[in-house]
Amino acid sequence: MPPAACPNCHSTFKDSSAVLKHMNHRFSSCHLWFARVPEQSPPRPQSPPETHPSPRSYHFPNAGHVFDSGPGFLGWFHNDEDSDRRSSHPYYPFLSKGEWEIAGFFMRSGLSMKLIDEFLSLGLIAGLGLSFHCARTLRGKVELLPSGPPWKSTVVSLPGYATKDPLVLYYRDPMNCIEFIMKNPLFSGKIQYQPRQDFDSYGNRTYGDWITSDGAWDYQSRLPSHATLLGVTLSSDKTRLSAMTGDRIAHPLLITLANIDSSVRSSTSSHAFSLLALFPVPKFVGVKKNIQGVLENRLAHSCLDFITHPLKIASQHGAWVSDYAGNIRYCFTPLVAYIVDTPEATALTGVAGKTSHLTMATFREFGDPIQHQPRTAESILTSLKTLASQFDPSQVHIYTSNAKALFRLNGVNLPFWRDWYLPDGTLPNPHQIFPIEILHHLHKSFWDHDVKWVIRAVGDLELDLRFSLVQSRNGYRHFSSGISSLKQVTGREHRDIQRYLLALIPTDTDERFVLCIRALLDLRYLSQLQQVTQRDLHAISDALQLFHTYKQVIIDLGLRVGKGGPMDHFQIPKLELLQSIASCIQWSGTLPQWSADTTERLHIVFIKMPRENTNGRDYPPQICRNLDRQEKCRYFDLATRLEEAISAGPGTANGVDDPDSVFNPVDDDSDWKTDFPDIAEAFDPPRTITDLFAFAADTQSQHNLPPFPRTFATPTTAFHMNNRAHLSRSTLDQVSIQYDIPDLLQATHDFFSHFFHDQNTRTIAGRRGTAWDIAIPFKEVRVWHSVRVQTYSQLSPGVAPPQKLFAIPPGEDWPNGRCDTAIFSQDATAGPPQPPPGLNGFFVGQIRTIFHPLWDLQTKLPLYLAYVKRFDIIPQTDLP
Repeated sequence: MPPAACPNCHSTFKDSSAVLKHMNHRFSSCHLWFARVPEQSPPRPQSPPETHPSPRSYHFPNAGHVFDSGPGFLGWFHNDEDSDRRSSHPYYPFLSKGEWEIAGFFMRSGLSMKLIDEFLSLGLIAGLGLSFHCARTLRGKVELLPSGPPWKSTVVSLPGYATKDPLVLYYRDPMNCIEFIMKNPLFSGKIQYQPRQDFDSYGNRTYGDWITSDGAWDYQSRLPSHATLLGVTLSSDKTRLSAMTGDRIAHPLLITLANIDSSVRSSTSSHAFSLLALFPVPKFVGVKKNIQGVLENRLAHSCLDFITHPLKIASQHGAWVSDYAGNIRYCFTPLVAYIVDTPEATALTGVAGKTSHLTMATFREFGDPIQHQPRTAESILTSLKTLASQFDPSQVHIYTSNAKALFRLNGVNLPFWRDWYLPDGTLPNPHQIFPIEILHHLHKSFWDHDVKWVIRAVGDLELDLRFSLVQSRNGYRHFSSGISSLKQVTGREHRDIQRYLLALIPTDTDERFVLCIRALLDLRYLSQLQQVTQRDLHAISDALQLFHTYKQVIIDLGLRVGKGGPMDHFQIPKLELLQSIASCIQWSGTLPQWSADTTERLHIVFIKMPRENTNGRDYPPQICRNLDRQEKCRYFDLATRLEEAISAGPGTANGVDDPDSVFNPVDDDSDWKTDFPDIAEAFDPPRTITDLFAFAADTQSQHNLPPFPRTFATPTTAFHMNNRAHLSRSTLDQVSIQYDIPDLLQATHDFFSHFFHDQNTRTIAGRRGTAWDIAIPFKEVRVWHSVRVQTYSQLSPGVAPPQKLFAIPPGEDWPNGRCDTAIFSQDATAGPPQPPPGLNGFFVGQIRTIFHPLWDLQTKLPLYLAYVKRFDIIPQTDLP
C-alpha cells in the first residue's frame, strides 16, 4: 500500500486511511481543511438553468384600466338588510362565534335534517343554550345571511310540442355571477386583466394561460381603449343522478372567467366555477326518437339564449363591474370557451352527427392528413338563412332532413351564439369557442382506438401478461390483471396506461405500427404541456404527420375493426380534431385548462352531493337552495374571520371605517394574504408541491449545518432521506448478503480508489479500472429502503412532484426485492434528457441499495452512496 500525505500539513502517513483518521481527529487542526474544500457540485440555482436569461412579456397597452372605486367584498357583506345589527353583533343571526362554528359545521357536514335534530336533542347539547333547536330553525337562520346571486325560475316550452312534465328552468343572472366571482378575495393576484404576449429567451412566442393567447390579444384589440376583457367560459353536460333507481338526469350549466389563472381555475376547491343554471331535461310526448333529439337541442339553445342575454349585451356595449377591492372597470364579456365533450359540442355548434364542429370536414374526410377549412359562424348562419327561406322551421321533420342533407346541420334554427357580438360587430367562430378538450378528445380517444389496436396486434392474453409483469411503481396504478377486460375506465387509468403501453409492445411487431402508436403518444404528451413554444407546436404537427404517414399499416394488419368487422378507413371524429390542436393552442392557450376533468368533478360537488340532502322528489329547486346555503356559509365565514383579524390588528379604526382597504388598491402590489396567512390557508388550502430544492437551500444556509443533512440537491435534482434509516447499523458484508449484491464491497473499493486518486478524471458509471489497494475509510453503514427524488417539471415552470424510489431487499413480501429504475446522469450538473440527443450522457439503472457511511466526524467525503445496476452493455476490451 503506497504512502499518502495530508493535503493540509503535508505530513506523510502509511496509507490514505491513516490520512483520513488524522484529518478527522477532533484535536487536529487539519480538520478545518474540509471547510475550505470547494463543493463537488455547484450550489442550486434559484430557478431552472437557462441558456439565456431574458424571456420577455408584452402587455396590451391601455387595457384593464380602473375608472373608479366602489364596494368590494366586505362592502358587499355590509350591504344587506341586517348590516346595522351586524355592526354591533358581528355573528348575527347567531348568538356568538361559538354558535356560528357549530352551525357552520352542520351545514358543511352533509348530515340529514333527521340526524341534526337527533344531535341537537342530546342533553349535553341542549344545555349549551343554542338559539336553534332543530335543523329547520338552523336553516332558517342561514337563510338570513348575506346572499350571492339569487336563484330564479321560469317555465319554458317549445310551441306545438307537449312534454310529460312542465319544463322549469332554474338560473341566475350571469353578470351577477361573474361579479361575485371577481369579488372573491381569495383570487387576489390570480385574475389577469391585461392580455399579454410571452416570448422565451430566444424570442420565440410561448403560450400558457388564456390571457397569453392570440384570441385574448385579438378580442382586446376590438374593444375601446382602457376597457377590460372578461373571457366568459361556460361548460355543460348531462349527468346521471342515480344508478338503478330510475332515469333521473340533470343538465347543469357552469360559468367561470378565463382571466383566472388556470392553476386556480382547474382546482375544484377554489370555487372558480359557479353553477349558473339547471336546464330542464324534457320528455316530449308523441314524437319520434330522432325528432326528440332535435327538440332537445332546440330547447337547450333556447335556454342558453335566454340565460346569456345579459352577457351578450355587455359583450357588445360593456358594463361596469367591480372586483374584491372595489376597483371598477369597464368590462366586455365575449364567449371565449365552452368546455364540452364531442356530442354536446356538435349539438351546440348546430352541425349534424358525423360532421366536424371545428372544420368543414365531414365523416368521409376525418382521416385526411390535412386540416380542413375552419367552420365559421358566417357559414352556419348563411346556411340557416337559406334553409329558412325554403323550409318552415316549425316543420321539424322536413326542416331537419333538409338541413342535414344540404348543409350537414342538426335542425337547430336559432343557435344561442348567433348574436353574441363584440363592439365592432365581430362574431366569434365555433372553432374559436370550442377548444380541444383533453379528457375526451385525447385520453378517451386513446382508450377507444390506440389501446384496441395494440390489443389486436399483440393479443389480449399476451398484453395482459406483460402488464402484470411490470413492477409496481409508487404513485402509479399497477395492472396486475392486465387491461383487456377493464370496465369503467377513467382518465386516471388512461394516463397510467399511456405510460406503459409503448414499452410493452413486442419487438417483433411491425415497426410501422409501433411508429404510429409512438407518434400519437408523443402528440398527447406534447399537447398537455402547461407552456407551449413554437418548437412544441411544430413537434405536435410533426407527430400527427408521422402517424398519417404510416397509418395504412393499421388497416393492412387488420387492426381497424368495427362492429361489422374489419374497416378500410379512418373515419374517426376525434382523429380529425387532432388537426386543430396547434391552432387551438395559439388561439385559446394551452389545453389542460380546458379539460373536462374539472367540470365533471364539479358535477359531483354541485349536483350529486346536494341531491343526497333532498327528499328525492322535485330535486332541482332543492339543489339550488342547498348550494345557496353553502355559498352563504362559506362567504359569511370568510368575511367574519377577516373582520375579526382586522379589528384585532394594527390600524383598527381605519380598517373598520374602510373595510375594503385591507385588499389590494390598484396602485399597491401588496397582498392581503400575507397579512392574514391563517385565514388565506383556511379558505384556500395551499395544496402546493413540496419543494425539496428550497428545503435543501434552507439547510445549507443554516448557521449550524447538520453533519449529515437528510435533504440535499444538485442543480437539477433534489433528494430527501427519511430521518430514521431502515438499518441503523450494518456492515457492507451484511448488506451484500441481505440485498444479494455479491460485488458490493468490490464496487465500494473501486469508488473510493477513484475518489482518492483520480478525482479529475472520475466519471459516473463506466467500466471499473484497476483497483488500488486501499482500505475503505469506514466500517459500518446506515441503509435506507427508499429515497424521495425531485426534478424540475418538463410540463410547466417549477418543480415536479417528488417521487419515491425504492431499494427493498428480497423478503417475504418481495421475493426478488423491490428495486426501482431511473434515468441517471453521468454529469451531476447536466439537465434532464431531451431529444436530441436523447439519452446521450445518461443511462438507465436499477437502484439496488442506498447507504450512508458512518463517519466519525463531519466530513466532505460523500455522505450518501447508492449501488446502481446499469441496464446497458458496456464494451469490454481484451486484456493483454
